[in-house]
Amino acid sequence: MAKKKVRRSVSRKNPAVKSRRSRDVSMGLAIIALILNVIFVPGLGTLIAGKSRTGIWQVALLLVGAIFFSIAYIYEASVFYVGSLLMIAAWMWGLITGVQLIQEAK
Repeated sequence: MAKKKVRRSVSRKNPAVKSRRSRDVSMGLAIIALILNVIFVPGLGTLIAGKSRTGIWQVALLLVGAIFFSIAYIYEASVFYVGSLLMIAAWMWGLITGVQLIQEAK
């Protein structure tokens, strides 16, 4: 009687194995990322910390908000509120991401 070959499936979502995308962030880098996100440009610290997709979206949100804000400043349009809200949202998102980086570094 021939033995049957048993295939064992390998789980790709093993919590013990980290993916190539996740990168350990030191506490110092996480603090620098938070400072860059809050004080200078939202998304800059996120990019430096290695979360490139999130950082690019944060910078893009800030730029779109700045464009709307400047159009409203020049033409006195009501897009001023939209631009202001987008820029505030970008800064809040950067703040939240910076705090999450610090929590991940602990």
